[in-house]
Amino acid sequence: MRHFSISVSCIIAIAFLFYGRKILSKPKQAGQAGRIDSLMNAVYQHGQFTGAVLVASRDKIIYEKAFGFADRERQRPFTLDTREYIGSISKQMTAMGIMILHDRGKLRYDQPVRDFFPELPACMQPVTIRNLLYHTSGLAVFDDFPNMTEQDVFKILLTQKELHFPPGEKFEYCNAGYSLLGMLIEKISGQTLNGFLQANLFAPLGMRHTLVTGNGHPDTARAIGYTLFGAINNYDTYMGGNASVVSTVGDLYLWDEAMAKHRLVSRKTQAEALTPSSKVTGNRALVLKDPMFGDKSYGFGLWLASRDGGQDTWHDGAFSGYAAYNERITPGETVIAEVSNLRGAPLYEIRQAIVNILKGRPYVLPKLSSAVWLDKTIKSSGVDSAVSAYLRLYQSGDPDYEFSEAALNSYGYILLRAGRVQEAIKVFQLNASLYPNSFNVYDSLADGYEKAGDKAAALATCKKALAIDPKSTYMQQRIASLEKHFQHQ
Repeated sequence: MRHFSISVSCIIAIAFLFYGRKILSKPKQAGQAGRIDSLMNAVYQHGQFTGAVLVASRDKIIYEKAFGFADRERQRPFTLDTREYIGSISKQMTAMGIMILHDRGKLRYDQPVRDFFPELPACMQPVTIRNLLYHTSGLAVFDDFPNMTEQDVFKILLTQKELHFPPGEKFEYCNAGYSLLGMLIEKISGQTLNGFLQANLFAPLGMRHTLVTGNGHPDTARAIGYTLFGAINNYDTYMGGNASVVSTVGDLYLWDEAMAKHRLVSRKTQAEALTPSSKVTGNRALVLKDPMFGDKSYGFGLWLASRDGGQDTWHDGAFSGYAAYNERITPGETVIAEVSNLRGAPLYEIRQAIVNILKGRPYVLPKLSSAVWLDKTIKSSGVDSAVSAYLRLYQSGDPDYEFSEAALNSYGYILLRAGRVQEAIKVFQLNASLYPNSFNVYDSLADGYEKAGDKAAALATCKKALAIDPKSTYMQQRIASLEKHFQHQ
């Protein structure tokens, strides 16, 4: 009976997802707005998106619509005025705050951060404000946790013994750097980050639905966050300049227009912010390859790429049950803003479909997540049968499904945090079998074994990870810690 139920579910899923990947060139609704609406309605009906989308071109909004619920339990609709966390898009606002203080003569970009925070470890003396803006600082990288604060981040930095690399040598995305920039704004201005940004950014631009959450004053009106698997994933962050802004697509459009028209700082200051770090520093190591954008480099709180005779500026944001995206494409002055209270929503795929629509091209609907399919199959048939079915589906190479190491890894952690440890281990084992050359899959599998109390299996798995990346000091330290456990037995 189990094999029969899995076969039926596979047939249903394949039929459903076949439609989902059909190339749509002659939509029922004519015009750009109609085609975008067809796209978004399909993605919403497939369970891949709740939230809001805005598309503008040449200073005119051509599409703006909200979908689904902001709070499923209370059946509260997601509207265009519904706020939600925009995650790392917050970095743009933090960077602008730094730029304003720079223009007022309160700081210099190449000034050491320890000029303002002398209590930071001496190893951070070479780190400048520019390094923080560019993610070239070498500061600690960490995983966030619910209700994490600026003070939590600062404590992590105080314990750092050495930098990951000499400042400016390479790019390493670092949330701690932007939390520190937010604290720097507070220290210089004498205001909270929310107070400073409200007075200097949000209020002047009419961004009525945007604010920085803070410990002690959470935003109770924001949307509730969820996962693609249907579970609530709803916690706050108080890390300040790193990820603590809540906003709407309408306010993100006002923000983008203000940046494009230099309404907050001088044209010269804005130009420096939108010059790739690789060009400013002359360091080609700061150029990264991107499958969608080609060569990209970081500016001040934004990703930058040159294409089609113009410039793309964009960023995404994701944590808890939230995902967000904003972009300006200068040829045509196109603006795309997306906010979703569904972590894992395919925002980049939606973005690409919208760009194709605006260019009069056919577009493809986003693939559905095979990890979501796996979750449903585990619930109906058990983890062992589900893993076997997933392997068959993967081996079939069906193009309608999205198979990715990252999606399986994230799902494994969802199970692990829910206390479903053995199921998580089996998902991590599945991921390791499919991606045996990945450092990350073994690191995650070791987390599962440690959670289960199997330190011997964790140690063996960590050694597999180290074989893939022998220079990883993190994994060397993890192995040393596990080996100490056995030495003391």
